[in-house]
Amino acid sequence: MFLLTAGAGACRRQAVQPPPPLVGSDEAPSDSPSQPVESPEPAAGAAEADGGGIDSAPPDVPPQPTDLPDTSPPQDWEALSKVEALLMQAEGLLMQRTPAEALDILDRAEAMLEEPTLIGRDTQRFQLLGWADELRWKAQSLARELEDLDAEPEIEPSPLDQLGSLELYTIEVDPALEELVTADLRETGFDIPVVLNQRVLQFLDYYQGRGRRIMEVGLQRSGRYLDFFRRVFEAEEVPRDLTYLPHVESLFKPRAYSRARARGLWQFVQATARKYGMEVDWWIDERSNVEKSTVAAARHLRDLYQEFGDWYLALAAYNSGPGRIRRHLARHESIDYWEMSRRRLLPRETRNYVPSFLAALIIFKHPEKYGFVVEPDPPMEFEEVPLEFQVDLRVVADLLELKTDELLDLNPQLRRGVTPYQRPGFSLKVPVGRGDTLAEQLRALPEEERLRVQHYRVRSGDTLSGIALRFGSSVRAIAQMNRIRNVHRLRLGQDLLIPSAGWRGPPLTPVRTETAARPSSYVVRRGDSLYLIARRFGLTVAQLAAWNNLRPNQTIFPGQRLQLRQSPSATAGKN
Repeated sequence: MFLLTAGAGACRRQAVQPPPPLVGSDEAPSDSPSQPVESPEPAAGAAEADGGGIDSAPPDVPPQPTDLPDTSPPQDWEALSKVEALLMQAEGLLMQRTPAEALDILDRAEAMLEEPTLIGRDTQRFQLLGWADELRWKAQSLARELEDLDAEPEIEPSPLDQLGSLELYTIEVDPALEELVTADLRETGFDIPVVLNQRVLQFLDYYQGRGRRIMEVGLQRSGRYLDFFRRVFEAEEVPRDLTYLPHVESLFKPRAYSRARARGLWQFVQATARKYGMEVDWWIDERSNVEKSTVAAARHLRDLYQEFGDWYLALAAYNSGPGRIRRHLARHESIDYWEMSRRRLLPRETRNYVPSFLAALIIFKHPEKYGFVVEPDPPMEFEEVPLEFQVDLRVVADLLELKTDELLDLNPQLRRGVTPYQRPGFSLKVPVGRGDTLAEQLRALPEEERLRVQHYRVRSGDTLSGIALRFGSSVRAIAQMNRIRNVHRLRLGQDLLIPSAGWRGPPLTPVRTETAARPSSYVVRRGDSLYLIARRFGLTVAQLAAWNNLRPNQTIFPGQRLQLRQSPSATAGKN
């Protein structure tokens, strides 16, 4: 069997023997060590035929006394061999630049390494854990690189980013609020357990105070989707109270996108999205598809509950990943979510996640009891028009005399404002009463008028200006259509959409690199975070924190003034 040994800056593989037996065991150490029998590399999930690959000790070695029992944990060489094969498979997938599939394999390998039979004082297990950690880091880095190359379109921030920085320990809960909630819970029915503790009360206080606007937006936008969510969750036999989860995930925004690269109403990362049948490519991101992502969320939550048998652990796994919860349950007997949170075994975002959701759930049941009078948006209604070819949403908007944004709101999964390339069976959502009209108009539409763009694959030596000149377009228009941030950087083989001559897209979001492009300071408003402010003014969180003597994850408060430029004295000090 071959296992990993750590080296300086790299890893090398070598034959590994089982650890020598303890003195007094049935097996005796020998002056001439046993030689490993090398066998072909095991396939994923296969075990070695000899059960250990080690020759027996030479017959002339006298046996050792056996009066002391062997108390060392048994080494499961077959399981270690299976894990090694999985890690080699993941490494191969990374060489093929498929990080999502590699991460799925790594989840399986790490779960095997947490089995009780492998938890002991075995060096080989820890070597494999180190290898898995290294591969996971590479996979996550590659995933980020590939997503960056895709030039992520304009996005809406996810409330999860703010949830990770919220610190509410300073809130002193009014006893009257606790009495109000206690009475409310006695009268209100829930289909999941609802615990009322100090953390939940603090989030109730937060939503009534500085988080009030967040609560109001959630109450309003939820009206578009809750009826549909309830039908899906009931069909999937999942508690309907969990339909309020998008309040803390996305604030009911289908295009919400977090720093963890999760997207949509239910905030799926790509690996989990693909596991539940959602497609993510250059044209389309079905994590933002309301119907598909909701069905996937219901099934994912059901799967997590079936594994952990507790809704709070299932929610924690939904937020931070099931692998983390499995590891804590394997290491700590009879531990629940609240104890994990108390011991700080979970990230701050996850420690805030469950109480924040419970507080929102309590308010959603009876908003008026907690001072919220908000009219929910009407449920979204639409008709679907099957398409046999690719079409530009601006063309559809002109045919129906609508705004393009109205179509994008109904079809948030479209990343480029164009229906998917070569995807038969795709249906476009349009306002009620417009479907038949559009179908007739599209049938009569000449092929050359369906798209206001052309396709071009970048070749060696191409420049954006040369491509624009060739097609009678402009560098700015091509950069806008393809979300290209650096007009001097093209990738060989990159598929570009070339807008027709004279096309004018939405203005590019300016990247503010000069201090003159932004004010010198900013007064923090309710709902702000360092991340949102940095994004608004074209800065990084690290810059904003450094210029204001703050930690990147530090909480800020309304009325606080932040400097948006580096002070001249600090600049001079570096020279």
